[in-house]
Parts: sequence; structure tokens; C-alpha cells
Amino acid sequence: MDIVTGNIGWIEVVCGPMFSGKSEELIRRLRRAKIARKRVQVFKPVLDDRYSADEIVSHSDCRMPSQVIKDAREVLTLLDWRTQVIGFDEANFLGPNLVEIAQQLADSGKQVLIAGLDTDYLGRPFPPMPELLSLAESITKTLAICMRCGNPAKHTQRLVESEELIVVGATGMYEARCRRCFEPGIPKQEYLEFAKPGRDRHSV
Repeated sequence: MDIVTGNIGWIEVVCGPMFSGKSEELIRRLRRAKIARKRVQVFKPVLDDRYSADEIVSHSDCRMPSQVIKDAREVLTLLDWRTQVIGFDEANFLGPNLVEIAQQLADSGKQVLIAGLDTDYLGRPFPPMPELLSLAESITKTLAICMRCGNPAKHTQRLVESEELIVVGATGMYEARCRRCFEPGIPKQEYLEFAKPGRDRHSV
């Protein structure tokens, strides 16, 4: 639900696993702000170059121009202070400084919209999202569809072997999983004989 209020600042967070529509919801809210003739600026981490170098892009190909930053503190030099609404996509890649920056922006009267993963590939809270959730006036938890059983999915399952916390990728590298089907880390199924190319995965 969108917040309707006076000329005060606040923070809205959209969180959930990959493929749950977080970026699409962020874009929807930012477009509504533009329709309301508000000044809008959008930022995304330089790490996220999967679909575009200078746009936030949802998995359903909704797009919106954005500015690329390495660290949340860069926003203070890039921001036009006439801007009323500020969007951040893939906030889980922007580091701990985003917490202070989001607070500062909201305290100065800005509407701050943030989207990001709330848990990592091991199912752990993904900083700085937990702190942002505790500060937000509005929280929306989006769910995906489990790729194994079709139930609501709250987890992001990594399919490639890596112990790095951040491995940027999309379809083929990650999939959504429900609580029951989620396997923290790399799923054992990927190494079973039936999962290899050329075999009918539904015949086992």
C-alpha cells in the first residue's frame, strides 16, 4: 500500500527473494511519483549490470533510467536537493552506509523508496536490509513462486558453486525456493545424474 501524507520524509522498503517483483514494484511507485509531478532520482549499484548499465530493470523487463553508484555516500554529491522522491534498487549491494544516508534523506523531507534482497543464498539476513526494515515507515514483503513445487517462495537458491556472498546473476544462476525446498548454499540436486542435460528430470 502506498503511503499518502504531507510534506514529511519517510522510508519505504520492498524486500523479498529474487524473481518476486521487487524492482517492478519499485518502478511502479517511482512512476506514480512522476505522474504526481514529483522530482524523482533513481540509484543502483555499479555491481548490477545484468540487463543495463544505466537503468533499473525488472526480470519482466520493466525499465527506468538510473544513476550508478559504488557506495551510498555518493548520493550526497549526485543528489539534486530539489528532488522529492529517491529510489534505490538492489540495496543489498550498497553497503552499510545506505542506512545513514536513507535516514538523512528522510529526515530532510525526502520520500525514500528502497528495494532489495532481505536474505542471502544461505538464508541469512542480508545487510543492510535488516536495519533498513527497522527504520522504515512502510514494508512490503514480496514472494516468488518456488521453482520446485509451485508454493510461495521466500528464499533465493544459488545454483552455481561459490562461497562468495555476492555473485551477480539471474536465471540459470539463481531460482526461487519455498521454505521446504530451499537448500542453503548449493543445491545437491544440481549434481545428481538426473539433473544433467539430456535427461528427463521428471522421470526420476
